[in-house]
Amino acid sequence: MDSRQLRYFLAVVEHGSVTRAAEVLFVAQPALSQSLRGLESELGVELFRRVPRGMELTDAGVALLGPARQVMQSSQHADNVVRGIATLEQGWLDVASPPDLAVEPLVSLVARFRARYPGVWVNLIDPGPNADVESLLRNARCEVGVDYLPADDDKLSTYGLGRRRLLLGLPPEASRTQSVNFPIDGLADLPLVAGPRGTAVRDEVERVCAERGFTPRVVVEVEHEHNVYLLVAAGAGAAFLTEPEARRSERRGVRVVRTEPELGHDFGLVFRSGPLSPAARAFVTLATAARTDVIREPPPDERDR
Repeated sequence: MDSRQLRYFLAVVEHGSVTRAAEVLFVAQPALSQSLRGLESELGVELFRRVPRGMELTDAGVALLGPARQVMQSSQHADNVVRGIATLEQGWLDVASPPDLAVEPLVSLVARFRARYPGVWVNLIDPGPNADVESLLRNARCEVGVDYLPADDDKLSTYGLGRRRLLLGLPPEASRTQSVNFPIDGLADLPLVAGPRGTAVRDEVERVCAERGFTPRVVVEVEHEHNVYLLVAAGAGAAFLTEPEARRSERRGVRVVRTEPELGHDFGLVFRSGPLSPAARAFVTLATAARTDVIREPPPDERDR
């Protein structure tokens, strides 16, 4: 049996005759009668008795009445859920991001998204030390992430949102006569605190130093990069900090200087190529509309809208 047959069955029960049910349903009476006969044949029982006043339920018809109503209610609920997800009245969205980008820009993007789509539940995912945003996207753990660019996987779509500048934090005992522009070559003799290899800041520092023919002196390696500025403040070494970290560290006496040349990296959206769910597509649209510094062309998914 299918939901159409059950809908016809319930309509005849409610209106008392095939003729009246057909009128209400806007279907031809022969088609409705054929559907009912098909349902009875499939079940192997008669559901109605034909009486002068119309149609009466048999015992089998009475037994079917409750389950039929439950099926139609469940079908209506499923339809409402799907429509709600499609119209973003409800649904969910998984967004992955490394911890430093989860502060900004992700916090403001999610707040703006929630204000516009309050019925959508948002789950923020930290990839952790044994994964990254791109692997979560490839494994379908999420549809969209905020990450450093460029993406290693050319099958993923990206959209630049801005550039994160890196500043050099020097321990409090560092000379206050140090120029505000620290030469990159000076890193060769400077003890550094850094995250492990494979993290965005560490890789950027090593790349720039390698171009100048030396390896940076990392004396303390920290798994969780958000603790780096605390070690700088304690005098364990110097470190490259994002601007929010630099502001926090200055309150602890850290000397913050720019480098020459300046270090930094682009960040933006990374998402699966091809069709996105309504919530993910809306998040991409909102984020690209709110970008602060465009560094790529619009995402390919926008061509499908």
